[in-house]
Amino acid sequence: MFVRTFFYFLMAISLAFGFTQCSGQSKPVNVTELLAKKPGILIDVRTNDEWNSGHRPEALHYDWNSGDFQRATLKLDKSKTYYLYCAAGVRAGKAADYMKSMGFKNVVNLGGYSDLR
Repeated sequence: MFVRTFFYFLMAISLAFGFTQCSGQSKPVNVTELLAKKPGILIDVRTNDEWNSGHRPEALHYDWNSGDFQRATLKLDKSKTYYLYCAAGVRAGKAADYMKSMGFKNVVNLGGYSDLR
């Protein structure tokens, strides 16, 4: 009896932990609605090959890996809002952190290209 109860307890804990981990997954972002509600500049930080395989038509392209991004930020208005995306959200997160360290106040990591609608 104890073994069965212990087994069910472990199952319940495992399921609860699994559900809390899944709840943090990103939801698709409707870029058109977002930009209409909160105007800003959309920046794709993926590589040229990734950009050429498909991108948001309203996005600027500054490749994080090539140094284009760092050069481009020198010319950007720090008072504007910027929305960044990449393939999975990692490079966009690094780019957002970089921008914030450079004094940009309104920078949002939208995650990966596949998360955008």
